[in-house]
Amino acid sequence: MRTGSALSPLATWFEGPAAIRTFRRRHLVRTVSLLPPRDRRWRGIAPDFASAVAMAQAGAPFQIVADRRYDRSGDSRRLAGALAAGATVFLPQVHQVLPRLMRLIVAVRTVLMGPLREERSFLFVVDGRGRPAMGLHHDGPVDALWLQLEGRRTVTLGPPVRPGTRADLGAHRVRRGRGWRTLDLDPGSLLHLPPWTPHDVVCHGRSLAVSLTWGRRSVRDTRATPARRRAGLVDWDVVSGRADALPGPSRSRLWTQVPVVAGPLAGGGFELVTPDGVLRLPASARPLARRLATMPCIVVAGRPRARSPLAQLLAHGVLAPHDLPLRIHPDAPEALDGWQFG
Repeated sequence: MRTGSALSPLATWFEGPAAIRTFRRRHLVRTVSLLPPRDRRWRGIAPDFASAVAMAQAGAPFQIVADRRYDRSGDSRRLAGALAAGATVFLPQVHQVLPRLMRLIVAVRTVLMGPLREERSFLFVVDGRGRPAMGLHHDGPVDALWLQLEGRRTVTLGPPVRPGTRADLGAHRVRRGRGWRTLDLDPGSLLHLPPWTPHDVVCHGRSLAVSLTWGRRSVRDTRATPARRRAGLVDWDVVSGRADALPGPSRSRLWTQVPVVAGPLAGGGFELVTPDGVLRLPASARPLARRLATMPCIVVAGRPRARSPLAQLLAHGVLAPHDLPLRIHPDAPEALDGWQFG
């Protein structure tokens, strides 16, 4: 079996490594940047609007916010009324039950944000009535990526405020002038917000969107050993449970099933770090294993020979001829991290 192109989850917005390096140098931590989609693969990252509502009704953690007031009860009986009134409903740490969203987080972590930073995800569900919901606020010392999945949102952005500024800016008079702008986020668009960026979001119709944030590293983490950094790169925060449906097999593509990091060559082989431990593989498998850091989909042709690198990675479950499931029904929904958020 021959391997061809490796399609990273970030290829939807970045045309290759050079574009990622440019973004990292010019925009990351520095400026607001809006990236349009280059293909339609983003549609398969998360469930649709109705399914997201069903997740909350079935026991996934969620919160309701309207006019800067939060309801953190997670009471599903309040969900329908809140959506009908145009309130914002969001599911925190939703990547724990959405493996494809976790895959995107791994790709961003690997090539943009780095390991050992606090990673958070939020799925926003709004049947918009023009209500400001959270009002003008900032998210503090975090880098954020917003992915619009359905509908559109209007977002007003201002220049970064000083570190330590109170998060809720809506209760104060904020002068809007130079440096302020308003953007419409179309489906598939990816918006980057640097730390301390004031923003206000209004939805005028049905909207589904994901927000991902990365916090600062602690002093201890900045001094981490190479082994600890490799372990941080393969963190896979998806809970155990039942897949909603397993995608059908493909004859021409293989999907990376878990994040991996290939260690240096030593003694005719190398260590492949995975979420479940370390595999010892021959040197011949390292070129292919190094391509899997962002959990790409790989185009293949033919059948793998018994002892080929592909066969070894297939045998260990690193690669498989089917995509990840869209959603996991958790064995213990009450243990999801979203219940502790806020």
